[in-house]
Amino acid sequence: MTTVRGSIEANIKMLVASLNGGDAVGVAAHYTDDAALLPPDAGRIDGREGIQGVWQGLIDADIRDVAMNTQEVDVFGDVANEVGTISATAPGANGGRAQLSGKYVAVWKCCDDDTWRLHRDIWNFDA
Repeated sequence: MTTVRGSIEANIKMLVASLNGGDAVGVAAHYTDDAALLPPDAGRIDGREGIQGVWQGLIDADIRDVAMNTQEVDVFGDVANEVGTISATAPGANGGRAQLSGKYVAVWKCCDDDTWRLHRDIWNFDA
């Protein structure tokens, strides 16, 4: 299980680097072709192209300083469930930045090339 967790944490690190670098294509590359994104206050998004569009929208909305922290990983063969925390900043009042914090659950699949990719992804922010 340590190897799977390490792979997932490495992928999260690369995903966050892509997101903070404004690279929605790089973020979407961490998802399976048939992945589904379940963002807060929005409908389900299916497929890598749609997922890329969601991340591009968040980049365009000036979401920055994203950090993700894996807290749990449970492995079931070629599927793993991850639970973690997320933080970011967003445009705030009077030109400032608002701090966001929340949690996420992700389902990862081990693909044919032995790479772990996000298959289902859902998150929400704390009040």
